[in-house]
Amino acid sequence: MIKSVNTCLNCESLENALKCSKHNLSVQIDNVCDDHSMKKAFSKMSDCLSCLNFKKTNCPHPESAKDGMLCFSWTSY
Repeated sequence: MIKSVNTCLNCESLENALKCSKHNLSVQIDNVCDDHSMKKAFSKMSDCLSCLNFKKTNCPHPESAKDGMLCFSWTSY
């Protein structure tokens, strides 16, 4: 059976360049900790088109943002 795990990749403390804002350190995508706070809205459907920042001035990657793209700055509505 395939299961989702609570890694740093789906934690709301993850920032650009795989930086944990809670612990102020760089992480790997398969790291996990006891303070993990899961991004409940993060899924395989989470791409630029479903991002709150899409085509707005606060999008960190306006030149590459498009349908099907996902970055670590994705924000739910």
